[in-house]
Amino acid sequence: MSLRSLIPFAQRATAARSFQPRFLSTTLPRLNSVVVSATPPASLNEGEKHLYTRLFEKFQPSKLVVEDISGGCGSMYQVEVVSPAFKDLSMVKQHRLVNETLKEEIKGMHGIRLTTKASA
Repeated sequence: MSLRSLIPFAQRATAARSFQPRFLSTTLPRLNSVVVSATPPASLNEGEKHLYTRLFEKFQPSKLVVEDISGGCGSMYQVEVVSPAFKDLSMVKQHRLVNETLKEEIKGMHGIRLTTKASA
């Protein structure tokens, strides 16, 4: 007899529906509620605001997300840029443009996660 057979089906089903991974809970709401403007959102820290401003000035994106994923120390960022400037460019060329724009900032980082896409 397995342990699974000892737990009633209703309890197993309820537990499966209520599971929510905790590591995503802090980032998803922020990533999904993006309004792009020339002024960085007030919720960003200073490092995020700096990167946001540089990327906005260069690419005029339709979507821009900059998030410090290092716990606030500024050593690792997650960046998403959707811009018409990427039209007809491969993903490698899109990433090269972003890396070139943030060349000086990247020197002081541990890493950066880039997501780029051409907007319609």
